[in-house]
Amino acid sequence: MKFSMAYGMGMLKSHGIFVITDDNILVLWYSIIVTDLTQKKDKRWEKMKLSKEDVELFYKLYYSLLAYVNRKFDIIKGINSPEDLRGCPIEEINKVTNILYRQPRLIDLFVAEEPSNLSSDELSIISSWKNFVMGRFLIFRYLKKYTIFLDLSNTPKAYGVLALTFTFDEMLGQSLPIMVEAVLLPFKNKIIYDGILIPYRITFGSGIRHSFNDAYQEAKSRFGIITSLPFSPERAEQSDADKLRF
Repeated sequence: MKFSMAYGMGMLKSHGIFVITDDNILVLWYSIIVTDLTQKKDKRWEKMKLSKEDVELFYKLYYSLLAYVNRKFDIIKGINSPEDLRGCPIEEINKVTNILYRQPRLIDLFVAEEPSNLSSDELSIISSWKNFVMGRFLIFRYLKKYTIFLDLSNTPKAYGVLALTFTFDEMLGQSLPIMVEAVLLPFKNKIIYDGILIPYRITFGSGIRHSFNDAYQEAKSRFGIITSLPFSPERAEQSDADKLRF
């Protein structure tokens, strides 16, 4: 099952809502529920996501890059422009993103062509996506400014991630933690995700939840909450060591 932000995607593009899709079929959509949530939204959670203007900018740039990749590899037939992608099922778009993340050099190739319709600042944002972080994360905690994505590798790291059109609690509910596969992207000195979450249906017992909290505390103690990319563990640890000298 895939949770995906469908802002301008597929058959629900006019609603700008998220959908839940299986690998091959549309399971259900939440247009009414999301509309209700939007109307009753608590203003204190507004900082947990990008502004509407930045969401529009993200999709403009992201679709431009994906359209370029699609033209190079002819993945989705008949798709040549960013606007064409807005009518594509998320399963088709995933095929394009999979190639992009396997071959990040495509980002440099795209930027090198300096598309005339994009500014230098916009190209700089796209170029920064070479520093994406792809993997399995634990959506661990909702904070006022962002949602914590916890990387449970041998060296735990906690990322402060902003949502796009809807906050993560609107999409996923209040019952945390949730294990997901995701791609994190830098965006204007913040961290966002690429609009697609692939969750695991796992229930965690009290013992493993305790270990998650230990990992979170270790990550915060060692690196702080990471709020921009790229991130250098060595530089972060060196900075902490420098602080202890004074």
